[in-house]
Amino acid sequence: MFDRMTRIAPLTVLLACVGCGQGVSKTAPVKGVIKTKQGQPCAKALVVFHPLEKARLNDPKPLAIAEDSGEFTVRTFANDDGAVPGDYGITVVWPGEASGKSDFSLSGEGGSSGADRLGGKYGNPKDPKIKVTIPPSGEPNLKIEIDG
Repeated sequence: MFDRMTRIAPLTVLLACVGCGQGVSKTAPVKGVIKTKQGQPCAKALVVFHPLEKARLNDPKPLAIAEDSGEFTVRTFANDDGAVPGDYGITVVWPGEASGKSDFSLSGEGGSSGADRLGGKYGNPKDPKIKVTIPPSGEPNLKIEIDG
């Protein structure tokens, strides 16, 4: 009887977890690089993907922080899981040297952009300057070029 229970218990747990995560949309891998038009990597830039479809406006926002080379890997629910396929407006905040200002805003909607090297130009999710479509297969080579 005990042997039968040890074989059934893992199956029961597996079947119970089949329904786990049904509220989480399937993501596709997204990797890329962000640089200025002059070719300078945007090290440590925060890249946020804002869904453009009205039904998805309150969905989690995929994001990435660029490495020193400007390369980034997007995450939504877990490290490096990518983004749910669809249309996105992208915001970018590229932290610069500390300016001593305390009014830094990630939304780009404030009166001042604080330490954002881009001056808030790419930081407003209501008016994204960059738009992309992530296909179901993902986007392994997204190139973002900004005025720096």
